[in-house]
Amino acid sequence: MTDADHHIRAISQHVPGAKSDKKLSDETKTVDRLPDDCDAKADKGYQGLAHQVSLVTLVNPDTGELMEVPRLILETPFKKPKGAELTEAQIKFNGLLSAVRVRIEHCIGWVKNWKIIGTRFRCAQQIYTPVMQIVAGLVNWQTQRWQQAQAQPSS
Repeated sequence: MTDADHHIRAISQHVPGAKSDKKLSDETKTVDRLPDDCDAKADKGYQGLAHQVSLVTLVNPDTGELMEVPRLILETPFKKPKGAELTEAQIKFNGLLSAVRVRIEHCIGWVKNWKIIGTRFRCAQQIYTPVMQIVAGLVNWQTQRWQQAQAQPSS
């Protein structure tokens, strides 16, 4: 998970073997661990995740009426239906979502610049998560340095 400033905020625990993003997310209960009121954006590999968001009951302060609302917003792009096309609104939504998701893809790319992550990992499985945490910290440090350099007025 990343924030809007290209900083890695969370990584999942390492799980050996190949597994789809959605299946791993279901097994690790990712949606349950997200904070209330967050706005999460996921790629097509997480289709259906939004249906797992639980509802909370709130009181409308103006009317006193009880209403159930999702505890967080989780958005995934629309997939093209079989034998049909996406609507213009769905295409526009997917484009806007992609503009945000590209930040996450950049972070993944920066992590893979570190050879230990970008190539086949041939060490004990139990140290993979700590290694990934260290690399994520280094990527965040590099990103912060780059952002500070960009903010400095050029002489």
